Amino acid sequence: MHRPIKVNFLNADSDKSAKRTVVTITAVFCLVVGSLSAIGAGASYRSATYGTSVFGELKNLPVISDIRRLVLGSEVNAEPAITESSDQINFMLFGVGGEGHAGSQLTDTIILASLDTKDNRVSMLSIPRDLAYPLGNAQFQKINAVNAYAEESNPGEGAQIASQAIGKLLGIPINHVIKVDFGGFVKFIDALGGLDITVERSFTDLSYPTWDDKWQTVQFNEGKQHMDGDFALKYVRSRHGNNSEGTDFARSRRQQIVLTAVRQKLLSLGTLANPNRIAQLWGIVSSHIQTDLTPWEIVKLAQSSRGIDQTSIQMRVLTDEPNGELTPGNINGAYMLFPKKPDWSEIREIASNPFETKEDRIVKYQSTQEIQIELKNGTHRSGFASSVQSELEKHGFTVGAVGNATQRGYEETVIYDLTNGQKSEDLVRLKQLLKATVSTADVLTDDKGSLSVYTKGLVEEEIASKDTDFIIILGDSSLGLIEL
Repeated sequence: MHRPIKVNFLNADSDKSAKRTVVTITAVFCLVVGSLSAIGAGASYRSATYGTSVFGELKNLPVISDIRRLVLGSEVNAEPAITESSDQINFMLFGVGGEGHAGSQLTDTIILASLDTKDNRVSMLSIPRDLAYPLGNAQFQKINAVNAYAEESNPGEGAQIASQAIGKLLGIPINHVIKVDFGGFVKFIDALGGLDITVERSFTDLSYPTWDDKWQTVQFNEGKQHMDGDFALKYVRSRHGNNSEGTDFARSRRQQIVLTAVRQKLLSLGTLANPNRIAQLWGIVSSHIQTDLTPWEIVKLAQSSRGIDQTSIQMRVLTDEPNGELTPGNINGAYMLFPKKPDWSEIREIASNPFETKEDRIVKYQSTQEIQIELKNGTHRSGFASSVQSELEKHGFTVGAVGNATQRGYEETVIYDLTNGQKSEDLVRLKQLLKATVSTADVLTDDKGSLSVYTKGLVEEEIASKDTDFIIILGDSSLGLIEL
C-alpha cells in the first residue's frame, strides 16, 4: 500500500532532503553501533550459556553477515532463505524459561505460525505442552521436552532440531524457528514501549510463580490496557486463573493475542522509524533469542506482511474440549494429551491446511449430489461401520445399509464404484475422506434377483439395493476418521 504524499510549501525541497539525509545517517549509525554491541553481548551470553568460547560463538551469530548485507545489499555466493516465490512460510515459535528457571529449556509455549505471502494471511496454531510426543515402541514424552533434550545434546541448536522433529510429526516443513526466553521476552516488550492488549475477560491467579520460587497474586481486568514486559509475561504465563482462564488452552489463546499485538507494534511507524529502539531490539535478539532468521530476513518478512489485515489473523488452539482434537491420558503417572484420532490424521490436516476452518473441511468433503452408499466392516473393530456412517452423513452422504463384510482383516478401505465413473467428484471426496483405494466392479444378478459383486480374493458381497452407488469395505486405513 502506497503512503499518501504530503506537501508542505513552507519548507524548501533542499531542507527536506537534508533532513532525510540526517535521519538516514543517524538510523544507520545507531543500527551499526547496536549491531557491534550485540556481537560482544550475544557471543558472551551464548558462551556463558553453552560453556563454549566467546570467539567460537562469534560464528554462530548472524550479526556479521547481516552487516555485510546492509552494506553490500546481498551476501556473496548466498541465496536468500526467504524468496518471493514462497507462497507459504511456516514458523515454529518456542518460549522457554531460560537461565535461572527450573527446566530452563522446556518449551512453555509452542506455536506453529504460517504466513501466506500470496493472499496476505497469517494463522497461528497453539500446540499444548502436554501433547504426547511418540518415541516409538509405544513410548511417549511430553512434547515440551523435545527442545530440552535436543539442546542438551546439541547446545545452541536445540530449537532447530526440535522444530524439524515436530514438523515431521505434523507432516509439514518448518521453514524457520524462533525461540525466546522469559528474560528476552520482557526486555523485548519494554524496548517496544509496551503493548496495548485487550483482555477478553477478567481473572485472578493466586498462584503465579515468582522469580525466587514463591507465589504471588496477579489480576487482569477486562478491557484494553497497556502492558509493560513484566506484566505481559504474567499475562501469557498465568495458568491458575479463575473465570475459565486456568487452563493451558486459555493461556495459549492469550499468547496468540500478545503475539498479534507484537506484530502490530513492530510494524507501526513509531517502531520502524526509531533508530534507538531498533538498536535496542537488535541487541535483545542477539542475546536472548535462538533463531535461524537474520534481521535482514526479518525486515523482508515485515515488508511482505504489512498488507495483512489485523482482524483477519486466524488463531486456533488444539484442545480436549468435546469438539476438540485431543483426549487426556496417563502414561506412567504423567498427564498427557493424545490425538482423538490415533493416526494423527486430523491434527496433520489442520497443520497442513492452516487457513482452513472446521466448517471449510466439511464443505470440502460435502457431497455434491445424492449418493447412496453401503458400508461393510472389514476390520475386527466392533461397531466401526456404524461410527463411519455417522461421519459420512455429516458430509451429506446417504448410507442405505450397514453390516459386516464377508471377510475381516482388511488393511485398506476399498470403494467399489457401481456407477461406471458417473459420479467421479464424490468418489474422489470419499477416497480422500476414508483414505481408501478405488476399484470397479460388475454387478451380478442371480436367479432370485439378488445383487452382488466380487471383491478382493473373489469374495462375493451382497448388495442391498439396486440404487447403491458405492459399496465400501472398511479397512484399518480409515480408523483415523472417527474418535476411537
